[in-house]
Amino acid sequence: MKVRLSTFFRLTALVASVAFLAKAQAAYDVKKRAITLDDRFETEEMLRPFGHDFLLDLTVGINKNVLDVVNDGKDVSKTQGSDSEKLDAGQAFLRKYRDTEQTIRVGLNLGVPLPSFTAFDVKLKPNFRVSANLMANIGVRAQDITAQNVLDYVGQDVPQELKNLIIQKFGTMNPNDDIVAKAIQGESAEVQSQGQPYLNKFFYPSDTSVPNLLTYAKVDAKAGFFVGYEYDEHFFGGFNLYGMGRADTELIVTADALAKGGDTIEFGEEMNTTIVAAADYQFGYKNGNLTGFGSIEELKLATLSDNKDKGGELNYEVKPLLRVHGEYRYDFMAFTVRPFVGVYNRFGYSQGAQPYGGADLGTYVWDDRIGVQLRTMVDEEHLTLAPRIKLWLMQLEYSLKQPIKSKIDDTAISTLHSLNFRLFF
Repeated sequence: MKVRLSTFFRLTALVASVAFLAKAQAAYDVKKRAITLDDRFETEEMLRPFGHDFLLDLTVGINKNVLDVVNDGKDVSKTQGSDSEKLDAGQAFLRKYRDTEQTIRVGLNLGVPLPSFTAFDVKLKPNFRVSANLMANIGVRAQDITAQNVLDYVGQDVPQELKNLIIQKFGTMNPNDDIVAKAIQGESAEVQSQGQPYLNKFFYPSDTSVPNLLTYAKVDAKAGFFVGYEYDEHFFGGFNLYGMGRADTELIVTADALAKGGDTIEFGEEMNTTIVAAADYQFGYKNGNLTGFGSIEELKLATLSDNKDKGGELNYEVKPLLRVHGEYRYDFMAFTVRPFVGVYNRFGYSQGAQPYGGADLGTYVWDDRIGVQLRTMVDEEHLTLAPRIKLWLMQLEYSLKQPIKSKIDDTAISTLHSLNFRLFF
């Protein structure tokens, strides 16, 4: 079995290294970028697993200049003067941050341990957990408006009848037109009434050479039972069964919309909330200091409810993630070194295999309840440095993701910061 696990570990490293070389540049897609970055944050979370404890866990991640962007955006909405001056301010703001992306991620986890028990020689450690996660990504890119993408400029909860009219009347629209107002012009009183809530929000760009804000945001929430298991000294893993809710939004915001006080991220009056039953499964094997596992995460079992009629469909459905991970532990005097390598793939869009590798260096006492650790990790875009301090009932970890390449899809890669705070007892 030692040979088999060593082969597994080497195969994992080989797959990860091949995946690093197999990428091709593509057009910028803000939704794909958001999910890619979200999965990379989730990989970091996988590397700091929860125990069988009462749990409070909070993580906040942002890129280095997101606060400057937010403040500058607020200044645009406060610009005094004529409509032309407000538009100039909006265009100047977008040109300043052209070909960049801004990322915000916030996650909260709460957990309650349930009594452990043994069945058929398998030791089970169940927990009840609740979590919520907000991910938002904003790309600033110049993009022509076409009949194919015109609906990306309006809210997803705009009724389908109005969307059909927008496409139908696209050829009659002029720069700075209110898109919905133009669509309902000359229509019946019923249609005009239907369009009233969406007026003065979505505007045809007055200058298509000026960048737009391409925004994607999603909110995920989970609640259910998370069960770890161990069988003899070698086998381990987990089985999770939970309800998962998701709402998301994708929108293009023009300088004209910003000048008129439009929102950067627009979920709409009716959110496209969808709730599914989902499951995770992990199967792992350890032999001495060598450990490896394979897992599937967020496997949708059934759709429990949705709000398609009012809020539209999800822009990104709940899709599973496959992962293979291996690591080896070295004990040297008072220190532990744990190199690791892995690769994962999220289904549902052309992301491809996502490799990563790195090592943890730490020292611990009192059954690992007190200690310090430094993680270094590399993926396709970032070198991550993550110091951690663990003090009995508390854990604090800071993560710095420094770009190792300047651009992807012609957009500057940002430096990312995140902070994780955990209480467990």
